[in-house]
Amino acid sequence: MGTHDTDLQQLRDEVRYLRDRQDILDCINRYGRGLDRLDANLIRDAFHHDAVDNHGPFVGLVPEFVKFAIEVESSFLWTHHGITSHNCEIHGDTAHAESYVYWIVKLADGATLAAGGGRYLDRLERRDGRWKIALRRLFMDWTFQTPSVSWLGADWESVTGTRDRNDPSYHRPLRLPDELVEALARKKAGG
Repeated sequence: MGTHDTDLQQLRDEVRYLRDRQDILDCINRYGRGLDRLDANLIRDAFHHDAVDNHGPFVGLVPEFVKFAIEVESSFLWTHHGITSHNCEIHGDTAHAESYVYWIVKLADGATLAAGGGRYLDRLERRDGRWKIALRRLFMDWTFQTPSVSWLGADWESVTGTRDRNDPSYHRPLRLPDELVEALARKKAGG
């Protein structure tokens, strides 16, 4: 094989690796978004149909896990899940990832925030060209709760999304609500 062919193959391998890493991270993020939006389809889509999740006391297959997750997450007024450090080893069509996760929830009393952090340890597999989780284990590292305060004021807290497909994050194209468009037009007109 000539130098040109070797360089081209190396470039293909690098692009494949980068694409795989991004697809894996997108899968892990899709799961968190599904929890925050109470979107069972997004949660389910992060897993292969025969995947197993070990989430705290829960150990089971995806259909049961999705039901469990929606039930738990629905008990909160809102949730935020985020991924920080993400490490991934890819070997062909199998990958092992460790993703540091944090979550913040507003409890049903409306007066308390709870937070936690841990790590998702995932075995992912590429099947039919798509990376999804085949096995997930959650390891909890820390939790706490604190009173919720309106430190930015009511004007900030009145701008909220929804925990379903009506949330603006699903809308395409993204646009301002009509009342804000009208207020902006009045500002532009000088009044």
